[in-house]
Amino acid sequence: MFRLISSGAIRCVPSQNCKPLFGGRFERVSFHGEKIGMETIIKEITPLFFSPLIVVEVPNSADLNRKLLDETASMRRLSPGLQLSNQNGWHSALDFFERAEPGCVDLARRIIDAIRQATQAISPGFDFSTVGLQCEGWINVNGKGGFNTPHDHPGWAWSGTYYVQLPENPPQRSGCIEFLDSRTNVRCITVDGASCFMSKYTHRPVSGTMLLFPSYLRHWVYPNEQDEERVSIAFNARFARLAKK
Repeated sequence: MFRLISSGAIRCVPSQNCKPLFGGRFERVSFHGEKIGMETIIKEITPLFFSPLIVVEVPNSADLNRKLLDETASMRRLSPGLQLSNQNGWHSALDFFERAEPGCVDLARRIIDAIRQATQAISPGFDFSTVGLQCEGWINVNGKGGFNTPHDHPGWAWSGTYYVQLPENPPQRSGCIEFLDSRTNVRCITVDGASCFMSKYTHRPVSGTMLLFPSYLRHWVYPNEQDEERVSIAFNARFARLAKK
């Protein structure tokens, strides 16, 4: 049983400035100091169609990040990179999970572990013995002015980002990642303070942490307004059913 008890009784006041749509009567409600929950009891709240954003801490990330920065510098010397959602930045090939460099191998292992944890958290009965995991990953380097345009990742289940290096003391939203509500009716009237009514969510990432989220969730990255480069490693993952022997 879920019961809400708080202050405020309801008094309906006819609105003189609002006209009802499709007929009917429009009432404006005001609240006066009696308790809510005296007339009804909420028994259950089910989070329909919610989109999880999972923050993962990566232990001993300082040593890992040093390796990844060195390995990234070597890759950039050999490749001009790809042009996808990145603007004014460098985007590696989509071969991160095939790389043999020690830092890449270490992080790939940690990403797979995080994906398994996240999957189990939202689906406790998920049977990993019946599926294989397919992954792709790439490195993003956004120098000053670099950003990523709004996009999603069709054809995948999980997407995510590991943060290798972030400029210190960023101004305002510099380098933030912002998620956009994928529902079609996001312009409905909102409830203040309720995250389920928000049309967008802005997250300030931290070096040495990882984000995981559903691949359908549209997102973008604010321009880096600082001289230091913003380095992250993004990835997609999906499960494929194993053939029966």
